[in-house]
Amino acid sequence: MNIKDVKNAFKVADAILDKEHGIRHIKFVFLDDIFDSVGNKMDSNVLKDEAGRIYLIVSNKKIMKIGGSECKGGIKTTMSFYQGGMQGGPSIRTYGIHILIKEELEKNHKVEIYMIISKKTKMKVKGLFDEEEMGVSAFRDMERKCKEDYLFKDGELPPWNFQEKGEVWRQDILQGLNEHDRKRKSLNRD
Repeated sequence: MNIKDVKNAFKVADAILDKEHGIRHIKFVFLDDIFDSVGNKMDSNVLKDEAGRIYLIVSNKKIMKIGGSECKGGIKTTMSFYQGGMQGGPSIRTYGIHILIKEELEKNHKVEIYMIISKKTKMKVKGLFDEEEMGVSAFRDMERKCKEDYLFKDGELPPWNFQEKGEVWRQDILQGLNEHDRKRKSLNRD
């Protein structure tokens, strides 16, 4: 699906090759001026907004991955996991998406990050002993809805939504992660 078919998303960043940092092959350059889906300029604090969010990783205008998060720090923190996908002990998803973005950039494809935000609404949330009014985001429902919309329009989920499609990662990515983990564990023993 082409990003131009999406009505609610707005662009927040471009991915670029990061040749200066050796182990970190990609980085995200967040926009100074962000405009919502109808062209209104948004407050740049939207990048740090901790409300639930859907992110779309787009290559040459094609949606490659739909994901969701409400981690602290906003979309900048969400994307930092992919940017740092070659550091520490990454999951296969974090490592694999990092590699796939890097490959797209090496083919001179334009990789962009779009976002749909789920503003928090007040509701009563039950705990073990009482209930408290809190701000909540329906980002999981929003993520499910976005994937259902994509599936309805394209007949299958985005190429990089491996887990949801029940697909196995490419063998070279699996081997690369295993090698990365071996090196990391070896360094930690020394």
